[in-house]
Amino acid sequence: MQHSFSWEVKKELIAKNLKTSDKKNLLSGIIACSNFDNETSSFIINNEILFEYIKKLLDSLSIKYENPRKNSFLIDLSSFNNNNLKKERDYFSGIFLVSGSISDLLSTSNHLELKFYNKDTAEIILEILNSHDLAFKMIKRVNRYILYCKKIESICDFLKAIEAIDSYYNFEDSKIQRDYYNNINRITNFDVYNQQRIADANVLFIKNFDFIKKNNLLSLFKNDEVFFFETKLENIDSSLSELCNILESKNVFKTRSSLNHSLIKLKRIVGKYDKQKNGKY
Repeated sequence: MQHSFSWEVKKELIAKNLKTSDKKNLLSGIIACSNFDNETSSFIINNEILFEYIKKLLDSLSIKYENPRKNSFLIDLSSFNNNNLKKERDYFSGIFLVSGSISDLLSTSNHLELKFYNKDTAEIILEILNSHDLAFKMIKRVNRYILYCKKIESICDFLKAIEAIDSYYNFEDSKIQRDYYNNINRITNFDVYNQQRIADANVLFIKNFDFIKKNNLLSLFKNDEVFFFETKLENIDSSLSELCNILESKNVFKTRSSLNHSLIKLKRIVGKYDKQKNGKY
């Protein structure tokens, strides 16, 4: 956990200096995603740093609690007055601290989730989040209710809302880098495809031009068409635009479309006479 992005976010949250009212709101968020009833709240924390942070939080608020096991809390809710609860920044920070997870920066997918034991609480939180257009959804997994979001803009907005600003910038940077490299890969793949397509077209042209010369079919083409074919053969990697310029320098004026038409004509005639030569009509 210490090396995950989720933990980096949590470290940023526990490093904040909070007023007493902020601490109460944060503790309310922790309780909201715990296993609670009217009297107690229980939850397990496996991270030692976070465990000690919650212990200090409870002590600073004079909240009664027990540690039934080395990694668990049992809070006496009768000692916690949260009448002025605000379901805002610190409340959601508390929820994320004990039940939140987020995909790592190098992950190819985006995923943020918050876990709850109580369905009513999960539905209330879902309504609050989506009132801010955060596009969360809810599913049930075993005995927990999971609120999750896969939309990268919503994950960024959530990080800003709980004021995990450094984490937000890191997440945004990773998104920008990922988009950049994805675009580079797409461009590279497109260039490779184009190069292969051009190479295949050149091989076909050489084969077709050789066919009409060997089969005495040059008379089926105009002189300027044959001259174009010969020029293209000498400049096989040149584009049609470049071939137009080369021909113009030799006082042959052609447009790209007319050159392309000549290549289509070459392909059609070769196809026709090749079928005849092989007895296919």
